[in-house]
Amino acid sequence: MDNNTRSFFSGLVFGIVAGAVAGVLLAPKSGEETREDLKKFALELGEKATEQYNNAKAEIQKRVIKLKAAGKKIDFDIYKKLVNEVVEEFKKDGVVTADVAKRLGNQLGGDWEVVKTSL
Repeated sequence: MDNNTRSFFSGLVFGIVAGAVAGVLLAPKSGEETREDLKKFALELGEKATEQYNNAKAEIQKRVIKLKAAGKKIDFDIYKKLVNEVVEEFKKDGVVTADVAKRLGNQLGGDWEVVKTSL
């Protein structure tokens, strides 16, 4: 995982965790129970963020393959359009929030150099 991907997931996790931590810390539980709840939540959240990124990336790859099969040339502008379409679909379907969609779009857009080498 490159630094941009780590930064994306770190920001995503931090934003979501901040709100959840406040709720967990205010719950009437022992310190040990609270720490265990936070640990479980962080693990689940990291897995969900990775899953959303991988799902979006797979969808973009499918669309790139379709365009290539149709004989279309894929440049950065076309790739960025595909990223925006997929992110908007995820947001519209309620898979991600607007903030997460923006971060997801930025991360996927930054993957262009990797995608370009596979074309």
